[in-house]
Amino acid sequence: MNQLEQYQLAAPGFGVEFQRHVLELPYQGGTTPVPVHVFTPLDLPADGPVVIASGGVDSWKMDLHGLMVTLATGLRVRVLAFDIAGTGESSVPMSGPGGAEIVRGLVAHARAVGNGVVAHVGISMGGHYSARSGLAGEVDAAVVLGGPVEAAFTGSGPSHFGMDGIVGNALGFDRPPTPEELAARFPEFSLRPLLDQDSNAPMLVINGADDVHVPQHDTLVFQGRRDTVVELLPGTGHCAVTKLPEVFSTIAGWLTRTLTAAAEVTQ
Repeated sequence: MNQLEQYQLAAPGFGVEFQRHVLELPYQGGTTPVPVHVFTPLDLPADGPVVIASGGVDSWKMDLHGLMVTLATGLRVRVLAFDIAGTGESSVPMSGPGGAEIVRGLVAHARAVGNGVVAHVGISMGGHYSARSGLAGEVDAAVVLGGPVEAAFTGSGPSHFGMDGIVGNALGFDRPPTPEELAARFPEFSLRPLLDQDSNAPMLVINGADDVHVPQHDTLVFQGRRDTVVELLPGTGHCAVTKLPEVFSTIAGWLTRTLTAAAEVTQ
């Protein structure tokens, strides 16, 4: 029995229709294979919006299976879950421009799957890439949950709980990187050039006020932007994990309103 057949046998217990595809997406002048897990609520019309969703450097699409199903069933949308570059089943190292190129290719694929309306939900480092796609206006809506965007990439970056080694592994190091080596890689991840523009799609930016990995600046820097809602939740940390039911209720409500409005514009 091959892997695809195993997934298909397991799918009836998921509560949603499940498919696994391996897409060849653009990457630095060529292509790279990107495995995508598709979660579709039962009896969902074919012409609905699509949400692409990504986790972080240590929380991959299979780790977030329950959250992906919650998104799909709660919003009644098709969810395409993938691993960001350098993580999970990705075969290329994490980079700023390269990772963003993969996301753009996935967005183009997602637009052809449903009614053309696509949102990007990113968690942790996945939130970095949803912030990129949202700020660049490449999607119709973007949710950034605990995403590093600017201040997190100063110096040698996060070091708590072994995060420097985890990030180093995603970047392609085969040994623990030095602080200097990490600092040399981080400038390409800063979203300051996009933050200086006014081309963003509607965005929801959320994090916990006590995050040890991502400075508050990387959430609060979105305050005052057009079509942007910002929430910094007290009493919780990275990605507001201790308040996830509250957070996902906020995300579901915001996405439902935003995707409905986007679909009306495209009609």
